Amino acid sequence: MASAARLRLSSPQPPVSPKERGDDSLHPRPTDTTSRVVNKARKVLLSFEELPKWHQDNEFILHGYRPISGSAMVSFHSWSYIHNESVNIFSHLIPAVAFLLGEWYILEYLTSRYSNVTGADFFIFTFFLLTAVVCLGLSATYHTLTNHSSEIEQLFLRFDLVGIVILTLGDFVSGIYMVFWCEPLERKIYWSMIGVLGSLTIFIMLNPRFHGPKYRTFRTLAFVGTGLSGFAPLIHGISIFGFSQMMKQSGMPYYLIEGGFLLLGALIYATKFPECRWPGKFDIYGSSHQLFHILVVLATVTQLIGILDAFDYNYTNRTCSSL
Repeated sequence: MASAARLRLSSPQPPVSPKERGDDSLHPRPTDTTSRVVNKARKVLLSFEELPKWHQDNEFILHGYRPISGSAMVSFHSWSYIHNESVNIFSHLIPAVAFLLGEWYILEYLTSRYSNVTGADFFIFTFFLLTAVVCLGLSATYHTLTNHSSEIEQLFLRFDLVGIVILTLGDFVSGIYMVFWCEPLERKIYWSMIGVLGSLTIFIMLNPRFHGPKYRTFRTLAFVGTGLSGFAPLIHGISIFGFSQMMKQSGMPYYLIEGGFLLLGALIYATKFPECRWPGKFDIYGSSHQLFHILVVLATVTQLIGILDAFDYNYTNRTCSSL
């Protein structure tokens, strides 16, 4: 009997599942997994040599790289710690939010300052600010997701370039409006021109047929051609109104400053200065791409000031006989 009792007492019990005993270690919740990956990424930043080949872009930035995430959530969690994309992200994310909030401020400003402001006037400023928001927002998103995967990085690189084209459209549409304040035909012709060129460039950037090294030159020419087309309405305006008058009515002094910012930014971006001179010294702060971002924001703010100045001059000093 005692032996039987011992056998009964020592007989195996049915297994208890981890869920029943409250143990989630074998089946961690997705949020727990993400949290651990993020915490690990925060602690372990990689060097240039540790990156996969597709992610090696600037050999002069030696450290501060995020591990490849494979997850949008993990990549976006990298906003919470410092790495070598942090400045690239926030230098465009913060201005994007500022321009979005600026929509309300600009409309209030126009309404309070100008009694006969029109719907077309509102549209021009709203359109420009929205193109800035889209461009800067896509840029911040791209730099957030560069460590996701090769496919996602390439996809959002194309979106980043599309954002630049969209902001170019915003620049030209607003500038053309100011140049041809009383010339609706010329205004529509140039709007149509830049609209077609911009749309074709966006199509080329997004169409898989034109991806790869074979079409690199073609993509570059389309991109640059769209940008250079902005000189056409300026030259036309100078031929009609004269250089002195154009400096007043078009906002051209500000556009020249804007162009200076962009050219300086392009030069810094292309030469990878200053990190090319002092590798490893600008891994987190002050690299060429970060300086390029800041100059793009300064150029965009300068464009906004320019169209505000041109609008004030045209509204105050020019009366159109018919529109």
